[in-house]
Amino acid sequence: MSGAPPPSTAPAGTTRELLRLAWPLMFSNLAYTVVGFTDTLIMGRLGVTEVGAVGFASLCLLTLMLLFRGSLNTAATFTARAVGANHPAGVSRWASVFLTLALIGLPVALIGPALVDGLFVLLQPAPDITAVARTYAHIRVFEAPLVFLGTVALSIMVGLGNTRTPMQLAWMVVIVNAALALLFVFGFGWGVAGAAWAALIAVGIQNALAVLLLHRLHARAYGPFRLTRPTRDELRSFARVGLPAGTTELGEVGAFTVFQGVISRLGPAELAASQIANQFASLGFLPAFALASATGSLLSRALGAGRPDIARRVGWRGALLAAALMGALGLLFLLVPRQLIGLFNHDTQVLALGTSVLAVMAAYQLLDGLAIVLGGALGGAGDTRFRLVVTLTGAWLVMVLSATYLAPRYGVTGAWTGALAYIALAAIAYALRFASGRWQHLRL
Repeated sequence: MSGAPPPSTAPAGTTRELLRLAWPLMFSNLAYTVVGFTDTLIMGRLGVTEVGAVGFASLCLLTLMLLFRGSLNTAATFTARAVGANHPAGVSRWASVFLTLALIGLPVALIGPALVDGLFVLLQPAPDITAVARTYAHIRVFEAPLVFLGTVALSIMVGLGNTRTPMQLAWMVVIVNAALALLFVFGFGWGVAGAAWAALIAVGIQNALAVLLLHRLHARAYGPFRLTRPTRDELRSFARVGLPAGTTELGEVGAFTVFQGVISRLGPAELAASQIANQFASLGFLPAFALASATGSLLSRALGAGRPDIARRVGWRGALLAAALMGALGLLFLLVPRQLIGLFNHDTQVLALGTSVLAVMAAYQLLDGLAIVLGGALGGAGDTRFRLVVTLTGAWLVMVLSATYLAPRYGVTGAWTGALAYIALAAIAYALRFASGRWQHLRL
């Protein structure tokens, strides 16, 4: 594992540079998708209820942690801006501030089980799903402290241009999680609890190593990285940029959690079909979220170096690349949907429902690529409050309300049509905002 040499000038803004930073992140995202595929395959051997329940529990856990993780992820924006301005002391200071803020993971873990139970009461999934999901979530919620510290460490690495170390750590999770899950679930007969313990151990090791490697690889050039007391100005900057970013992530995933809750009330087959189809849709997120992270990092560096022209070029190139890649995946959803769903489950009802869900997902792949990367570009510029407004308006007022209305009438396909409407709104709004250039004049 080796860190990239610290850049001290504006990025070139070329497609090659963007892809060089993005491709390890694509493989990182692939690793996390493989973890999800592995868990879904293993749960599929236990039953349809387990498939839906573990996916639902994972989404609930993500919802509980995202305000903090999304806010802490803006460490990349702050450190990349300091790198572009050729200010190593600024990198060290912001890295130390974010590592200190990550200690919020300790109280989150302590009250986590109560928060999980409260969320289940609010969403009211079917009783058989609740029992399985509660077992899984109550174990995994204790990973919060290391996850928050690791989130900061990995985000700082991305801001410094080191995306290979996060990739290597992500694939380590794949191997450790798969080996432990097979041992715990089938060897020890622990069932869903075994899958949860396997994930907890694998993720804990990954994030502990991320913190250690941040110091080993980058402390000499930018360190020291140590716990510190943030100043009022630093906290205001974090509140202005980081908290809206975290609230955006929470708002969107929270809306998708409620959205999944709507689907869960349709029955285990509908929830399983939605979960399986969403695993395939996550393949499209691999290049999109990787390009969003790379675009945001390079754009922030360019702004730090006083080159908004390069920042604009990076943003549009990243968005078009993501749209092309996700559009190709959408064609696959239309050509072989039953074969894809059949890789996970051969239940006749699940196959039929999953095929219809993939047809809807195919329609928004291209739009989702634009929305994800342009949203990441705006985040890299610090324009996080605009993203928050779009998310709260689109995810809750468009997606959740329409899914609540359509699901009882048109089933799981109707619910996903509501999600399509939200994605279209977000893509248009982010494109117009980025084209306006207002983000170029924001300060962190």
